[in-house]
Amino acid sequence: MNNPAPPRQLRLAQHLSLALLLALVLLYTVTSILAPKFFWTLLLVPCFSLLVFVPGMLSHKPRAYDWLCFVLLVHFTMGVTNAMAPTGAWNDYLQTLLSVALFISAMMSSRWQKAWLRQSS
Repeated sequence: MNNPAPPRQLRLAQHLSLALLLALVLLYTVTSILAPKFFWTLLLVPCFSLLVFVPGMLSHKPRAYDWLCFVLLVHFTMGVTNAMAPTGAWNDYLQTLLSVALFISAMMSSRWQKAWLRQSS
């Protein structure tokens, strides 16, 4: 049976999710490098918690997007908490913005992919 090509909105959401994930990892990397004191754990833990989903995203598995949404709740909470603190910086606001955009994009990727898989089977 010949499967139709995935819808345009699904492909756009998948590409956007991957781009936003990489932007969030880049933000963590730049923030760690620019910090007065560099800690490997403050770089590796948040980056690894996001990068672990890249293989599932590249193989278009909806469950990878579902789990990414759960993990993003921690990143969002950290961003909001840090942004609303008296010492909130630009990177805290950007982390919040990126995690919200990534959450929405990943959620829609998962939803549209599940609908497309149901329709094509």
